[in-house]
Amino acid sequence: MADLYFCPERWEPDGMISTNTASQIQVRGFSGKTTEAWQIGDWSPDWTAIVSRIPIEAGWLESGAQYRFCFWLNGGENSRGDEACVLEIFGDDSEERLCFRLNRNHMKPLLEKNHWLLFAVPFTAPRASEYLTFRFVQSGAVCTIAGIPDMDMSACESLYPDEPLTEPHKQRHNIVFPNGWPEEEHKVVLKARGREFALSRRTLQIAGAAAGAAAAILLLWRHRRNQKRR
Repeated sequence: MADLYFCPERWEPDGMISTNTASQIQVRGFSGKTTEAWQIGDWSPDWTAIVSRIPIEAGWLESGAQYRFCFWLNGGENSRGDEACVLEIFGDDSEERLCFRLNRNHMKPLLEKNHWLLFAVPFTAPRASEYLTFRFVQSGAVCTIAGIPDMDMSACESLYPDEPLTEPHKQRHNIVFPNGWPEEEHKVVLKARGREFALSRRTLQIAGAAAGAAAAILLLWRHRRNQKRR
């Protein structure tokens, strides 16, 4: 079984999708070093996809042969649980594509290091006459994909992984929200004239500060007015 590697320079946004949110960026990878990567998707339900095509010819790929597609992945989940994070592989007929779901523990990574997930997706190359298409599809969350340093899987597989998380989390850690999910904002419900208003504590703090400042100004004005009357 031969290994294929994610090479950022060989990928591009899928021109068939008008809602693409994708960019090639530099990020701090699993090792803490800066690396090239693709960041795809946002927190909306819009679809984003990037594609790469590898020729079916000697020295590249062979139809029917077995491979592993190797990459590092960060994020790809949201706190709602309605995201999609998928790797697709197909030949001439996209309707017969292989689909690998990379979110919500559908496919187990080899390991997790500094909250990056190492994947080596095994597959048998489907029938194709000219090239094989690889496609990452994302919706509802931000996903970042990076390559394997020096294209050396043995070095990655020998890494000491992160300690496994024992408490359930709403979503994975990611480079957008370092803790994997935004801090929940506690709200206070106020009742006035038969209606209820939910305000965040931060809003109440700001409003309280503003009200305090207004009261201080009013008291100062009254004091100065009284001074003038004397």
